[in-house]
Amino acid sequence: MKDLLCEHYKNLVQSIQWLEKSFRRCQGIVPDSEENIEKLETFAARFSRSVDILINKFLRSLDLAELESVERRLDSVIRAEKRGFVENYEELIELKNLRNELAHEYLEELFLQKITLVEEYSKKLFVIVQRIDHYMKNSNFCE
Repeated sequence: MKDLLCEHYKNLVQSIQWLEKSFRRCQGIVPDSEENIEKLETFAARFSRSVDILINKFLRSLDLAELESVERRLDSVIRAEKRGFVENYEELIELKNLRNELAHEYLEELFLQKITLVEEYSKKLFVIVQRIDHYMKNSNFCE
């Protein structure tokens, strides 16, 4: 269990590092060229991947390592609040909902409208992962 948790933690940290690079690269970008739109799409894809790793992999493997039930994803999300990763577990649900909307958004115009939310929610995600990093260092799961 610990090996899987550490692998997912490492993947989460790497994913966030890539998201931060895209976040910086996309600051102030206007979707006025194909190149800029591709940068924004990469940013959104990295956001989505980070949310997936956090919710579907890391939180569940942390629950397993701490001998918690993993039958329902909502329980993992609620425990994230109890662990201090988020102020309110609904923040994680918002991240997941935006990720789902991005995955099913096929019209460029509607996708671009969501980029502002991706920026806003990425900032939240950075804070969440900082808290997770602190938790993991104190837990000694991945030495």
